[in-house]
Amino acid sequence: MKTSLAAILIMLLATASSVWAQATPQPHKPSPELQKEGDYFVGNWKFTGETKASPFGPGGQKFDSSERLEWLPGSFFLMARSYDGDKWVGLTIIGYDESKKQFTHTTYTAAGGIEVMAGTAQGDTESWTGDAKAGGKPVKQRLTIKKLAPALYTFKMEMAPENGKDSGNWSVVYEGQAVKTS
Repeated sequence: MKTSLAAILIMLLATASSVWAQATPQPHKPSPELQKEGDYFVGNWKFTGETKASPFGPGGQKFDSSERLEWLPGSFFLMARSYDGDKWVGLTIIGYDESKKQFTHTTYTAAGGIEVMAGTAQGDTESWTGDAKAGGKPVKQRLTIKKLAPALYTFKMEMAPENGKDSGNWSVVYEGQAVKTS
């Protein structure tokens, strides 16, 4: 009887540990899409470009800024710190929403603003869209990034009025290039 009781206990323990192992969820891993994004963008970047004349501004202003991208612990999110010269101007968190199959991009500006965009990547081109305000009025915004080399990409920001007869009429508001410095 002792042998039967020991055999039953061993079987129960083996079954319980098998059930426990199956019930324990496997650790969630960062998405391969975000990993690819990080492989390209992590590092220091220098931006140069110019604003363009549009219904949203006169254009002709050159800009020179920088950004540092790094992984947050766990590698589920990228963090970008943006600077105009030595002045901090924004913090961006980039992630990937696996259920929507799109990147997420939330920027917190030094002026207290929050900008949210969603993006997709196809080959060497990324397309980002979101809502914003220009001159206190709601607008749609579209950012296109074209990767030209491992340390070089171009970008173009366009805006369109959110409502009214001009809705959907996109205007380039700035464009330029980014060079990876380290």
